[in-house]
Parts: sequence; structure tokens; C-alpha cells
Amino acid sequence: TLVMSNVGATVLLVPLAVNIAIQVGANPAVFALTVAIATSNSFLIPTHQVNALIMGPGGYRVPDFMKAGGIMTVLFIVVMMVMMNLVF
Repeated sequence: TLVMSNVGATVLLVPLAVNIAIQVGANPAVFALTVAIATSNSFLIPTHQVNALIMGPGGYRVPDFMKAGGIMTVLFIVVMMVMMNLVF
């Protein structure tokens, strides 16, 4: 989602994930939910409108977003994996 919008990435990747799940005999809902949650993870660079909006007035640079976003991304992935295993 660092190249395109979250919604666009979700719309493109969910059908692919569902087809892969069906091919391997897994639960398509798990694959679709994983894609939907993962595409909302855009903490590394200021691609979200709000991040871009505060970048100039706050004096932030891309490395600032990468420092804070790297930690958030790792936490996001860990929580997502734990919760997906607990729920499904």
C-alpha cells in the first residue's frame, strides 16, 4: 500500500488471496481478512493523506516516518498474526 491506496490494494489483492485459499484448501475468509488488515498497514512513509498533511508544518522528513513507522509495522504484524491465530 506504499505505492497505491489502501482501498485499491485491497480490491486488487482480495480476489487473488481468495483464489489462492481455494486452491490450497484453506479458509478464504482468513486469507481475505489477512489482506484487508495488511493493506491498512501504511506506517513507513507518508503516503496517507494525514501524514502528508502534517509533514510540512511539523518539519518531518521521510526518515522520521521510517523510524517511527518501522516500530509500528513490526508491532502491527505481530499483533495481526497473533490475533488471526486466536480467532481462526
